[in-house]
Amino acid sequence: MACRLCKERGKTWEGSDPVCAFENGVFSPKNWNCATMSKLRRLSEGLGNSDRDDDSCGSIGYVPLSDNYAPATYEGYGGYIVMMWYKERGRVGNALFMTDEGAEPLTIEHAEIAIKTAEGWLRNG
Repeated sequence: MACRLCKERGKTWEGSDPVCAFENGVFSPKNWNCATMSKLRRLSEGLGNSDRDDDSCGSIGYVPLSDNYAPATYEGYGGYIVMMWYKERGRVGNALFMTDEGAEPLTIEHAEIAIKTAEGWLRNG
């Protein structure tokens, strides 16, 4: 099942069909033009939290996740979503959720809270 943003956006281009990164609720590197991952990439760039190296590894970006933006049902802590991708469109090759305690698989819940966090920070300066 596709994430909420993939469902809302649908397919708006010619070419390959989208493949949601969160078909099972956990990030999969077998994705293509996932709307949630595209939004996280844009937010990392908007926050100034991305860098690109065409000669080596492509792009890296991160988006903060503040538990202040989490629903009451969230049992985790704040941290960062860290992502790697090669092209500016299409697939995100790797993404995970990190705290100072370690890294864990990225879930759609993490992604949605991070989107709220970043949008709040950008809106409030």
